[in-house]
Amino acid sequence: MKPRIVIVGAGRAGGALALALREVGYEIAAVVSRSPSSARRLAEWVESDRWSDRPEELAPSGDVVILSVPDGAISQVCARIAERGGFRKGQVVAHLSGALPAGVLSPAGEAGAYVLSMHPIQTLAEPKIGAERLRGAYFSLEGDPEALAVGRRMVEDIGGRVLELPEGAKVLYHTALCIASNYLVALADAAMGVLRAVGVEPQEGLQAILPLLQGTLKNLGEVGLPKALTGPIVRGDVDTVRAHLVALSERASEFSELYRTLGRYTVEVARRAGLEEGSVEELSALLAPSGG
Repeated sequence: MKPRIVIVGAGRAGGALALALREVGYEIAAVVSRSPSSARRLAEWVESDRWSDRPEELAPSGDVVILSVPDGAISQVCARIAERGGFRKGQVVAHLSGALPAGVLSPAGEAGAYVLSMHPIQTLAEPKIGAERLRGAYFSLEGDPEALAVGRRMVEDIGGRVLELPEGAKVLYHTALCIASNYLVALADAAMGVLRAVGVEPQEGLQAILPLLQGTLKNLGEVGLPKALTGPIVRGDVDTVRAHLVALSERASEFSELYRTLGRYTVEVARRAGLEEGSVEELSALLAPSGG
């Protein structure tokens, strides 16, 4: 028998997970949100007749209570529910934060619940689209053994995959995800800045590089690291890298240090891909910080 779910927080992540779970037969017993209209809308989507802006009143009706609220509010919301008797022994109480551990739910644990950090490794811009993206996505899980078993079942039921983390790993884990996702957007923006220096408008430039980005991601999926690396550094093409640095210094100098920093790391990836040591040394020297 599948556990009954209470969703606290009717935003993008909570809405996407509620829809994904409902699609595979989970009962969404209730939806709670600071905004009654948001709670009612999501409740209608998941065919639940119980919604409220008072989590302590509806949390007891769930076997699993999922707190899908901003990171800064998780502890406060959890403590409020616990203080008002909203948790019960044997429940699983989970949050969806990428950076916070299950331990921030200690008030629920003190009430006899099992606590869980359950973070979807996916961008969720809108609940209905997000529900589709959760199928096949990885979820990191960390927490009490009893809660981990329940979390694993929910993830696998919606077609996801589990990445189980040891205690104390959440912050560094979340750092890696920020590098992979957020910094990719920042790098695309930097590329637009360089293209702007040669007269390419940002919107046209973005459309021009999107197939390149998509091809790179496809290579990562097909051949992995470090084999997916292409370009002048992994070829040992010192002259082209030198030409890049000259062009940047003349027309887009604000991106020079970024290029050097990323280049030095790329040299190390290229070394793992088989770049000869002579080229490694020459490129490392060329890409050294300009003030060094």
